[in-house]
Amino acid sequence: MNYYDQNARTFIENTLSIDMTPLYKAFEKRMIQGGNILDVGCGSGRDLHYFTTRGYEPLGLEPSHKLAKHAREYSRCDVIETRIQDFETEERFAGIWASASLLHLSTPELISALDKLAGMLRNDGVFYCSFKYSDFEGERSGRFFNDQTLTSFEEILTQKLFIDKSWFTKDQRTDREQVWFNVLLTRTA
Repeated sequence: MNYYDQNARTFIENTLSIDMTPLYKAFEKRMIQGGNILDVGCGSGRDLHYFTTRGYEPLGLEPSHKLAKHAREYSRCDVIETRIQDFETEERFAGIWASASLLHLSTPELISALDKLAGMLRNDGVFYCSFKYSDFEGERSGRFFNDQTLTSFEEILTQKLFIDKSWFTKDQRTDREQVWFNVLLTRTA
């Protein structure tokens, strides 16, 4: 998280105004109106702010101190400064939103996090996550990345979750040509 604390201003400037509308719409089609949402790795608070304006009850998790502070101020939502590996709750969420956040976990950590998040999701809930699309795992530009393909993601997916929808999008930032792998998950009974 040192990277995000050291580069918080640049990260916020580069991500705060990204148009996430198509991703929000796919998520909201399956989301219970007014339901509670856990935003894992909430970054700048962009998505927390959006969900609040739409009548949802979001809670943010953000391990970077500087990003968590900005997210609280920008979204006016509760943001807990922690990693998903350390977060504990008895609450069950109607939605889990993990936009470009779980991709910083190693494969064993990702498997564990998916299992943990499945336990936090209501039976009728929806879980969105996204990854850079490739088969790379390792450090890139000062950060750890665990990119995914549909095949690699299916291999690590817990039996508690199944893929409802997957699709690809291009990076909305004009200086990037990254393809993103997006997934909507639901919990099995």
